[in-house]
Amino acid sequence: MPSIIKNMELCFLMRQLSKKDELTFLHSYRVTKIALSFASFLKLTDEEKRELQFGALIHDIGKLHIPVHILTKRGKLSEEEFAQMKKHPLFGIQILQLYHVSSEIFHIVLYHHERWDGNGYPYNQKGENIPFLARLVALADSLEAMTGIRPYRASLTWEEAYEEIKRGAGTQFDPQLTSSFLEWMENTEIPIEQNSETIMQAIPMIS
Repeated sequence: MPSIIKNMELCFLMRQLSKKDELTFLHSYRVTKIALSFASFLKLTDEEKRELQFGALIHDIGKLHIPVHILTKRGKLSEEEFAQMKKHPLFGIQILQLYHVSSEIFHIVLYHHERWDGNGYPYNQKGENIPFLARLVALADSLEAMTGIRPYRASLTWEEAYEEIKRGAGTQFDPQLTSSFLEWMENTEIPIEQNSETIMQAIPMIS
């Protein structure tokens, strides 16, 4: 697909997400920066990094179909609210059916909440049945969720998040990939950015 088409589609979707929930938009952008930095550490191909970049940016696009009061709730979600939130990967696939995206991007959106031990969602996929780039985004997503801005709790430090991810190896995360991710974390730290408009201006530069 020509990159200009991807850029137009991506800008449209991310603008919608920014208007719906700015924190989810900022989270998605930082997840992408974490994922791409780790991908460079792993020496992934340029094509893999392009798919990863696009998929990571829109991994939570299904939250466009989640009610705002759930997305922005400051306290713990009820069981019913969490059940609704867990549908966002499926909602994401529904949205992406209207666009021209690769199977790799679909997989990132659909499987980024699956767990290595099979206890994730939406399909309880396990181990290497979870596509590789989705396993990578799961690590980046968790790291950002722990260290990023959240109105309902204090953020973990990079070092505290390191220990949490280490504990998740072999259960939540691919153990081999986690080992490499921890090595990457020892030498890298991705800052938090909060200017949504500046970020939106940077997105059209994606190729």
